[in-house]
Amino acid sequence: MKRITTILAVIGLFALTSCDFFLQKPDTTGTVDRDAVFSTKKNAEGALMSCYANALVHGLPGGLGYTHGTLGAISGEINRGASWHGTYFIAQQGLNVNGAGSDATDSANGSSAGSENWAKNWSVIRQCYIVKENIDKVEDLTDDEKAVIKAEVTALVAYRYMGMFYRYGGVPLVTRSFEASDDLTAGRVSLEETLQHIIDLCDEAHAGLPAKWDAANTGRMTQGAVLAIKARALMFAARPLFNRATPYLDNGEHNNLICFGNADKERWNAAIQANEDVLTWAAGNGVALINSGNPFVDYATATSTPANKEIILAFKNNSTNQDYSTYVFLYNNSSAYWTWNRFDNGESGVLSNHIRLYYKNDGSEMNWPSMENQTPRSGAEWIENIANLEPRALADIKFAGHDAANNPGDTKWTNLGWGRNGYDGKKGAGDTFPNSVGGSDKGQLSGERTKFYYKAGSRTWFEFPLFRLAETYLNLAEAYNEYGNPGKALENLNKVHERAGLPAVTETDQAKLREIIQREKAIEFFSENHRYFDVKHWMHKDIGNGICGGSMRAFTFNIKDVPEAVWPWDKKWIENWWETEYYQAFWSPAMYLEPFPQTEINKGTITQNPGY
Repeated sequence: MKRITTILAVIGLFALTSCDFFLQKPDTTGTVDRDAVFSTKKNAEGALMSCYANALVHGLPGGLGYTHGTLGAISGEINRGASWHGTYFIAQQGLNVNGAGSDATDSANGSSAGSENWAKNWSVIRQCYIVKENIDKVEDLTDDEKAVIKAEVTALVAYRYMGMFYRYGGVPLVTRSFEASDDLTAGRVSLEETLQHIIDLCDEAHAGLPAKWDAANTGRMTQGAVLAIKARALMFAARPLFNRATPYLDNGEHNNLICFGNADKERWNAAIQANEDVLTWAAGNGVALINSGNPFVDYATATSTPANKEIILAFKNNSTNQDYSTYVFLYNNSSAYWTWNRFDNGESGVLSNHIRLYYKNDGSEMNWPSMENQTPRSGAEWIENIANLEPRALADIKFAGHDAANNPGDTKWTNLGWGRNGYDGKKGAGDTFPNSVGGSDKGQLSGERTKFYYKAGSRTWFEFPLFRLAETYLNLAEAYNEYGNPGKALENLNKVHERAGLPAVTETDQAKLREIIQREKAIEFFSENHRYFDVKHWMHKDIGNGICGGSMRAFTFNIKDVPEAVWPWDKKWIENWWETEYYQAFWSPAMYLEPFPQTEINKGTITQNPGY
């Protein structure tokens, strides 16, 4: 499947699914168009592709509760964004039942709250069920083709429920499309029932899906993809936010919506079995961790090359027409479509909170400056530190004054590529970079993201990896450690850690190994939408202290006041450097889970999560 697109024939399907938000009477004025959509194979497959595009954008720009920003901007990875970004409002004020400030998508009708768009879940699920309920009408599809399409949309529903599970806890269960005459007053079910619904959907889809597709259909649901959905759901079920006797905040008689009511070690065993099933499928279907012995190339290929052998499922939206979409320009920091003035005030800058997580390339700890000791370091030390970082850091980030290491020889990814002013614009300034919080260059901070663009050349689109096999190995490392099997935990952890060119981890103390595994996930899945949810469900000890909340920092550079003070390194453009706090991000325990829109609560059928 080269790209997910929507053809004209499925316009009617959008009309059929234009329910503003759940429990509101759906629009059924497009019934005549339903017959047209399911009259031919071409039209029906267009409807299926529309389901893919709408379901898999969950958590990405275009599928969030705000129009500008990524989850990395509220999880201590990158800058919060410009003052009009939804992520800025969340960083400043926390999650809100009425949406993320003035930037909230559909804020007028209340479908957005927190970082999520509640309404989109239900319009997508309804769209999938319309396909499932009507695909048998298509005369030029075989029975086998119809069965596979039913399994595909079932898997897409499972994907959305998986996302809602770790965002909200227990949610309403929907098993068919709505009509105007239906009872639309369903409330939330328990956490246990929601989890079981995801498992049932995955099992149903697995039975009807192929183990793999041919190259022309890459990107469609496979048995491996639904196994990965099931495995991720069971991981979140086992983590301490849900797997406990009492919830993170008391919710009275509704505690079963946000915790299981007991701490059961066997939930980790269930997660182990589910992730081992993913590995078994992968071994039989050509999916494997990329490990040729070149750590930089292996990691960069796994995160950047479309349809590489490590990808289980990706959001395949690779049309060049996407160059100006929020999905693309909030990850790609080139100014081919995102002008200098705008992107450097926006999302591009990487926080030192994240940078200090990377190891040195020999596996030891890097010596970084800190807010606690702001004695300026020499420019030579900055150069040395970057040169000695592990390969994943160099693939993820174009550090201040440095060309992007992930595109050697490609002039578009140099400091001045894509028409940037670049850090070179500061030569001879005798100034600090970035400037104060209000300065025009604040967006770059200590470096710009280049992840997903290894050997991209002039390509601006990319395929966001929704499930990589590296996740399966790190899930197993985490689950085996929590289940009390450090040997198996290390075996799986080191598959990823050593692939990065780092020496094997040998720690067997459960608490210490837990921290190492969590750090590994933070590094390996930078900007892949894991961090925001992982730290909350781990109930990470630093969640309000530099991750989702607390001090957000960057390295600041004093630029030499001479014209030749420019990169590359032999020009030694940095006089000295130190760490600066850029802002304090908001955190409260209510934010462990997302809030429901206040308009939904006002209907009296949905119970709000505690603290909102």
